[in-house]
Amino acid sequence: INPGRRKGDVQMKVYGITGGAGTGKSEVIKMLQQNFGGCVIMSDEVARELMQKGNISYQLIVEYFGRDILMDDGEIDRKKLADHVFNNKEALEKLNSMTHPYVKDEIRKLIAEAEASGECRFVALESAILLECGYEDICDEFWYVYTKPEIRRQRMKETRNYSDEKVDSVMRNQQPDEVFFEQCSFVIKNNTTLSDVYAQLKKKLDQQ
Repeated sequence: INPGRRKGDVQMKVYGITGGAGTGKSEVIKMLQQNFGGCVIMSDEVARELMQKGNISYQLIVEYFGRDILMDDGEIDRKKLADHVFNNKEALEKLNSMTHPYVKDEIRKLIAEAEASGECRFVALESAILLECGYEDICDEFWYVYTKPEIRRQRMKETRNYSDEKVDSVMRNQQPDEVFFEQCSFVIKNNTTLSDVYAQLKKKLDQQ
């Protein structure tokens, strides 16, 4: 297991990919995997797995929040859990402390496995909270998928059937683009076509 990745190590590169709802982040991830030989790790999926019965986050969450957050099959009802932490800063911080450190440990293991397999040109780690959760010790670079706000709005309404109110709420809860521009070394502009995105990725990866 690779306990701590330092920038400059001669290792396979790990790129942290982030971006808000409606930016087309999943299309970028798919392209990195299918067209450029990257191995993909989705932090949400890792977190979801650790919250399943028998895993570490599951045990901690049930001990703290009680069994009334469980469904009939004993798994955590994510909606009930979300209701518990909504507008409750202390509960949310507690939940994060029961998930984020273990997610990071698991991601480190998955990166080590990807390196050992020899099948990956690089690892693309997708996470909406790369900046907030201190992934600098895992990623060599942060990449931000940027889409103009009006295009994001349109996409969320078309692909997710979101109302204007829901779109407003999603946009409000995300950090402003400027924060990402400042902290991410590469910005992928997804405002036109996927072939344009492909060209940006190819140019970037050819330089690595």
